Amino acid sequence: MKNLTLLLLSVIISSVAWAGDVKDSKVADYKQFFDKDSCDQILTDTFTICYSHKRKSPKAVYVKIYGDKVVKDIDKRPPFFTDKRVSKKYATKSSDYTNSGYDRGHFGASDASHDHDKKHQKATYSMANIVPQTPRANRYKFVALERHEREMAVKHGVLENVTLAYWNPKPKTIGKSKLQVPSAFAKIYTGKGYRECFFVWNTDVYDMKDGADPNKYKVPCEKVFEIWETDVGEADSWSPEDSKQLKALLKKYADQMPKHAKHAKMMLKMVP
Repeated sequence: MKNLTLLLLSVIISSVAWAGDVKDSKVADYKQFFDKDSCDQILTDTFTICYSHKRKSPKAVYVKIYGDKVVKDIDKRPPFFTDKRVSKKYATKSSDYTNSGYDRGHFGASDASHDHDKKHQKATYSMANIVPQTPRANRYKFVALERHEREMAVKHGVLENVTLAYWNPKPKTIGKSKLQVPSAFAKIYTGKGYRECFFVWNTDVYDMKDGADPNKYKVPCEKVFEIWETDVGEADSWSPEDSKQLKALLKKYADQMPKHAKHAKMMLKMVP
């Protein structure tokens, strides 16, 4: 009986330790991405997803990564699955990506960071954690950031990560579900005495010389918050003031961060 009690207690403690609920995060500015005004649904299990019905996609994902649990290589990949927590009207299927030209990209929670536990790794294959990514954005840019994420988790012991998605005013859609394709992504890494932010455009523009270097995508963290706070991508209709606001922000982005200037100018052409 004593052994059974200890076993149950260890399972409970393990579950609590690995719960990825953003409510338990000590990083105060993460919680703004997961309020009811920003999210149509908040899905919490091994990580937290802010899900958009309009986008049929995650807008933000929070995950806590433990350095002593991450692995270098994935032994076996589970299949993608439609998340039953999302109603059929707003859910996406793996088949939405077929022949679309886009990869099924792990958004906030990467499989390699959760390979220590079958349940946790399987959860990363929920379509609520998957976004359309160009092949190079998925296979090179995000791979570089996810490797860096694991390295920082090992270095700092625990890493808290929020991944954000941004859409242009008239996003492309794919599949029968009309899944909207994000134009860019951001990652915010926070550890003890440590914070880094990264911004990645969802394009196939990729420099083979330094594309695998996460520092290529590093940006001042205030820029990530500044773009999110404009929230212009969520508007159902665009006023002249909306357009003016986004154009000013993109021009500022191009001037202050030359390595992102080319993509910022591309985005400017899409603003109505």
